[in-house]
Amino acid sequence: MRLTLLILSILFLSSYSTAQECTVTEPPALLNLRLGMTLVEVNSVTRPDLKVKAETEGEETFFKNWIKKPAKGKLAGVRAIYLSFFRGRLYQIEVFYQDEFRWEDLESLLTGFSADTGFAREFWKVKNGYAKARCEGFTLEADRVLGAHVQITDDAMMEAVEAFRKKN
Repeated sequence: MRLTLLILSILFLSSYSTAQECTVTEPPALLNLRLGMTLVEVNSVTRPDLKVKAETEGEETFFKNWIKKPAKGKLAGVRAIYLSFFRGRLYQIEVFYQDEFRWEDLESLLTGFSADTGFAREFWKVKNGYAKARCEGFTLEADRVLGAHVQITDDAMMEAVEAFRKKN
């Protein structure tokens, strides 16, 4: 019995240790978008391919999809994008890519994302087809459930949004 518990413990610890603790403090950019950007800054990097509209007060989400007609320019390969703002600042970026775009499986998505952004592959923890990296102040998530999908969230801003939602 002890031998079985020892073997199970070793297997658990070795599978858990494949991902390193993320000590990165600066979140990577996604489509040249960075957490904390203002609406003006967001539009400066997305135009002319996309004009983002959002209120500067409270919470606001901008959504755009290219299901019927593929995105062009800087957004080529993107199927849909969600941008979430709170008090005029971008706190969450969520991108869904076209099915035929670059990454055939989750591992190639994580490897490609890491190569594109410089975010180390070893920070991702993968479980049941979902990948997550919790870093200093932000969280990254990725999956291939509905096609390649990557999301970056500012953790402190997300807490502020949740508090705002409870009040309103």
